[in-house]
Amino acid sequence: MTEKRLLERIVAGDSRALAEIIKTYSTYVRTIAANITIPPLQQEDVEEVASDAFLAVWNHAAEIEDGKLKSYLAAVTRNLAKNKLRYLHLSVPLEEEYMILTVPDVEEELLEKDIRRLTRQAVDNLPEPDRSIFMRYYFLYQKTDEIAAALELNSAAVRQRLSRGREKLKKHLEERGYHCEDCYR
Repeated sequence: MTEKRLLERIVAGDSRALAEIIKTYSTYVRTIAANITIPPLQQEDVEEVASDAFLAVWNHAAEIEDGKLKSYLAAVTRNLAKNKLRYLHLSVPLEEEYMILTVPDVEEELLEKDIRRLTRQAVDNLPEPDRSIFMRYYFLYQKTDEIAAALELNSAAVRQRLSRGREKLKKHLEERGYHCEDCYR
């Protein structure tokens, strides 16, 4: 069944459609949550974050664009995991705080959407394997050693490519009017 049809069924209140989405994406969602929260959190906390992510799909299915379910789940899971860490007064991984963007408070929500779109655009335009490295490190929270092993590279090469990717992202955003401060704390 197509993603669009599953989301339509959820909007109509069909819990079987949500069960199908959970079956398809549960490993993906738990991996993202675990990569952000473990070791500080227990496995049950990871499961709670995953459950909350699927609850968000149930509650917001009408707002999820066709073809965007996986990225929606990734974003929601990352945010829920970070919120869980903050709630328990644990730290968010340093790489999450690597860039502060200066945006006016009045238009913050619109600007954040634009920044997310531009960031995704910049990441999508990275050549391989840089794009895969960037996605694995910043979106799936894999360690450089894991990425290196998966892509058959050495860890130093992965770190170098991450550094170059951050520079490209910074340049991409600055060319579009967003100025970075303290990009490499």
